[in-house]
Amino acid sequence: MAVIAIWSLSLSVDLPGLAITPMLSKLQDAFHASQLMAQLVTILPNLLIIPFVLLSGKLSRSNHKIAIIVWGLIIYLAAGILYFIFDKTMLGLLLISCLLGVGCGLLLPFSTGLIADVFVGKYRMKQMGIISAVGNLAVVVATYVVGWLAAVNTTLPFLVYLIPVVSLVLMPFMNKLPKSDLYSAPAVATAGASSESVAVSKSDTKARAIMAAPAPVVHKAAAAAALPAVDADGFSTKGQTVRDGFYVGRSVWLCITYFFWVFVTEAVSYYVPYLMEEYHMSTQQVGTVTAVFFFALFISGLIVTQVLKSLKSWTYIVSIALLGLGFVLFWLCKDMWVFCIASALLGITDGICQPIIYDKATEMCSTQNRSTMALAIILAVNYVAIVVCPFITDFVRGLFGIHTGHALYNTFPFIFDLVLTAVVFVCLIFRKNGFTFGIHKQYYE
Repeated sequence: MAVIAIWSLSLSVDLPGLAITPMLSKLQDAFHASQLMAQLVTILPNLLIIPFVLLSGKLSRSNHKIAIIVWGLIIYLAAGILYFIFDKTMLGLLLISCLLGVGCGLLLPFSTGLIADVFVGKYRMKQMGIISAVGNLAVVVATYVVGWLAAVNTTLPFLVYLIPVVSLVLMPFMNKLPKSDLYSAPAVATAGASSESVAVSKSDTKARAIMAAPAPVVHKAAAAAALPAVDADGFSTKGQTVRDGFYVGRSVWLCITYFFWVFVTEAVSYYVPYLMEEYHMSTQQVGTVTAVFFFALFISGLIVTQVLKSLKSWTYIVSIALLGLGFVLFWLCKDMWVFCIASALLGITDGICQPIIYDKATEMCSTQNRSTMALAIILAVNYVAIVVCPFITDFVRGLFGIHTGHALYNTFPFIFDLVLTAVVFVCLIFRKNGFTFGIHKQYYE
């Protein structure tokens, strides 16, 4: 039940912004707003998430994890209720969206951070896949329901933001988690520990007590020299600069990679509704295509370890190829069923790579007590990409002189993302065995 309580947090954290994307064109018409103004309802929660996810990551090193989670759920739920009170003006919706982002930001690091604390090795990878699947299943249901409710009116879709009630009911079970996972221990170097020794330290009570004991004072130069040549997942740490418990090179490249991945797949949320509207498709159809994306995320998240076992070092190469194919289909085709296939391709690749990146985030840091903060940084990158996506895309679209009414206006985002995907594919060919794109056997054996 304690693990189910952790899973339940993922029901809420992916919904802000994403859940109501099928009704963006409806909001634009209802409030006589511009496309960007309607998109702000999805952008603002993600913008507010960024500082609060970092704050929550910092607070996670305190002994008040449960209290932070509860307050995050309460603020989130309050925003969901307020949508029904102040739903008559665009300003009201935007202000409540900011509050929603605050609540979600406080929750986010713990949806993955508690998994990183409780599980290790292939079990952690499997759990990362499960929580990714749970979150995406919630978005599947939400986007599909929103597509239908939006046809009735523009208020009912906000019902999806009442989902934190489930987590609040399950919160008492969180107290069943081991205290050593809920309360921060002193920094313990884990970068070079073998997977077996880490597994023992996480499951053996005596080992937990040893880990909780004060660390001996070690001279800084000696500590630096003692850093091992490989980490727990078998990737080299040779020559890596460590600052405040983080490997700088790893952190930068992993953040850039995740930024790219989120940026390009956001095309489904931001631009598919307008592309389908151009082809005279309904909000129900938009909701279906969006739900297919998140359903594919859900399925691939559940079977991520099996996919890794089959594709091994080819995992990222195949994923990038499928990603590019999806953008080609969105660009060149106009049929509903083709859009569903393209959406599924993007969802499959995202569902496979998301748990891998989450797991690699725990290897960004050289000390165990930084894992939740590392995940907070990765999640912050996620929301930075979501926020800047429409601004960067619109800027580049403007550079090419493509404005409203242009034949390529609604297809340009997919062409742009296809070009970015091609560039990353070339980089991947040369760096497929490094930390960022490498698939170590520890992930599936």
